[in-house]
Amino acid sequence: MAKKKFKFNLKFSYDAPVTLSFVIICALLFLLNTFVIKNGALGKILASPTTQAGALPFILKQPVSYLRLLLYIFGSGEVNNFITYILIVLLLGPAMEERYGSVIIGIMIFVAALFSGVLNACFCVESLTGPVPVVCMMIFLTAFMSFSNKTVPITFLATIIFFVYFSITSGIGAVRLIICIAGGLCGSLFAFLTSPKVKAAKKTTASSVSYSEKPKKRGGLLSRAEKVAYAEEIDRQSPRNKNNRDSLDDDDETTVVGTLKF
Repeated sequence: MAKKKFKFNLKFSYDAPVTLSFVIICALLFLLNTFVIKNGALGKILASPTTQAGALPFILKQPVSYLRLLLYIFGSGEVNNFITYILIVLLLGPAMEERYGSVIIGIMIFVAALFSGVLNACFCVESLTGPVPVVCMMIFLTAFMSFSNKTVPITFLATIIFFVYFSITSGIGAVRLIICIAGGLCGSLFAFLTSPKVKAAKKTTASSVSYSEKPKKRGGLLSRAEKVAYAEEIDRQSPRNKNNRDSLDDDDETTVVGTLKF
């Protein structure tokens, strides 16, 4: 007997470009900072600026200070923190990106990182490192999906409790955690401006165009399937149809003349 050959036609899809690109950049910079650059120069760039009393004060005349307001989300101090935050981003990011779109998710990440970086430069003496504001933003976006139905999911409360506990035990501190939560909340506010319900309503309105109006968009020409369906509908409504003869009044003297032609 001839052996059957099994073929696997698998295709890899870059389904969430913003989320995957963000994770890849974080991983590359983490490996570069851990194994290649030993003096910690990259770690200083991947840390948010602080107040003037901190280790990395924000200086208006230094371009590096402006870069630190955004680049700190790609850094991570410890391996455990890095793996935990990246896993959360990989779990929540693709679903949020499919719901709101890659461009909107990219804007949300930018706003969350910038807002948290500015707050840290104004109020905190220690630098932020890692995608904590991005994680907070995605957690809030996941919760908004249930809040729209006027329900509070227990999984959201459990996630918040776990996230707060892990962040405090990892040494982020209460002040920096509040800053990250504020940045994530600010970034997630764009979800209200680009609600998927608005897009769904537009699609529903476009698809709810009546059957008789569709041929007008093509210059009044009917397709073959539409011709057959229309002819069957006319035939069912015709007095000549035997199903409709019994329903006619005996006094009805309607005469059917003519033929429908397409």
